[in-house]
Amino acid sequence: MKIEVYDDFLESDAFDFVQRHMLGDMFPWKYATVLNPEEDDLLCDQIDNVQFSQWLYKDFIPTGPEFDIVKPIVLSQDLEITALRRIKANMTMRTPEIIKHGFHTDGYGNFRVAIYYVNTNDGYTEFEDGTKVESVENRLVVFPSMLKHTGTTCTDTKVRCVINFNYYSAKD
Repeated sequence: MKIEVYDDFLESDAFDFVQRHMLGDMFPWKYATVLNPEEDDLLCDQIDNVQFSQWLYKDFIPTGPEFDIVKPIVLSQDLEITALRRIKANMTMRTPEIIKHGFHTDGYGNFRVAIYYVNTNDGYTEFEDGTKVESVENRLVVFPSMLKHTGTTCTDTKVRCVINFNYYSAKD
């Protein structure tokens, strides 16, 4: 499997629903680190290893009502999801310069990773081979779980918001 990029992934109404809820003032963001420095090689200073996040699906069950926000993505025929491992929303704040956090994988095993971009900004996802996927709202990138990647901050909007999906697919 290679890196696959889908632009305009959701229909307009479904995209508006996801974006409105993820960027709204009622979403329960929690302060967290981006990477675990005990397991991952940080490319940034420890002081920049910060984000807001929220588990939407973990340990094979939804973690709360926020799971409903991502149902349009989960139910997409393009992904052919047979089982979910986890879903996590991540939000980084604007920084004066782009900060790369560190190359990592999303766990052990052979599954797929999808990153859904909630808003457009100058941040990106970079892969170890140098491939970059720009943060464009309603874009989805899919890749194998063992492919090392890093996220970044942004400089041109208040936040960079993505939703990370780990799943098994009928395509495999």
